[in-house]
Amino acid sequence: MVDGQVEIKYQHLNPATYFQEVVDSARAVILAGGTMSPIDDVVNQLFSALPSERLSTFSCGHIIPAENLQTLVLKKGPRGGELLFKYQQRSDESLMAELGQILLNFTNVVPGGMVVFVPSYAFLGMVTKLWQASGLWAKLDAKKKVFSEPQQSNEVDAVLRDYAAQIQGDKNAEDAPTKRRGALLFAVVGAKLSEGLNFADDLARAVVIVGLPFANLGSPELRERMNYVNRLEQRRGTRTPGARDAGTELYENMCMNAVNQSIGRAIRHRGDWAALVLIDSRYASPRIRAKLPKWIESGTTVADGFGQAMGVLGRFFREKKALGA
Repeated sequence: MVDGQVEIKYQHLNPATYFQEVVDSARAVILAGGTMSPIDDVVNQLFSALPSERLSTFSCGHIIPAENLQTLVLKKGPRGGELLFKYQQRSDESLMAELGQILLNFTNVVPGGMVVFVPSYAFLGMVTKLWQASGLWAKLDAKKKVFSEPQQSNEVDAVLRDYAAQIQGDKNAEDAPTKRRGALLFAVVGAKLSEGLNFADDLARAVVIVGLPFANLGSPELRERMNYVNRLEQRRGTRTPGARDAGTELYENMCMNAVNQSIGRAIRHRGDWAALVLIDSRYASPRIRAKLPKWIESGTTVADGFGQAMGVLGRFFREKKALGA
């Protein structure tokens, strides 16, 4: 029921039925893309009826040299506590305060622009209110001019324009004694700024992902998709004993695909360089990291403590500065 009206939605649960005609009529089918990880999800949705011997996958490296990317998993905050941003933890004000302190520390070492992706608009609104009340928002703004992704689409261009202008203006005034060091942009995973936009060079010298943006399990559409793939798996008898069911795997793959789309906003050409920071202890899991693009996952550093994380980031940016990058 929506506003007293009955709403009926049609949802296509099996895209393979339409794609099967292409597979049957072609001698070869090639799918190519920059953010197709986790690839298992693509295979299960489009080629579920295809024998495994007829299918091959290939993931190439990135065009940038390995030293132009620093990927870091942050498991613990400055106080040594575990960083876990599950939905039920998001009301923990001390955890949110620690997140703010982490970002404030990052602003001391990250040059130019820093883009921070959070799980939802509700999360962004909550931390904004908390940090404004505590004074931490003002501290962030003193280091880097702070911008936030608007919920209204017609406001996005103005925010992006002001964000880029702030970074360029600060770069042109490097000798100013009170200069900010670029700008900080808060964005939402899966929203307007996480797909299709180009944060090249100084627009994103660091991309930070906070938490794992799992979809709302209360969504009827999501529940039906999960139930459908579970029924399909059961009918085919393809589940490995002890393995997670197909619905759970779909749920996790949707989350990681959204993460990978957000990560892809940085590193836009061969000479580009940036740090990628994943803030949540769950990113330390080999299963989760395996769903990152191979060019990112292979060079990931899992920091045991916050001091180590700051050391890794500081060294990366010092080396780039020394090279005149």
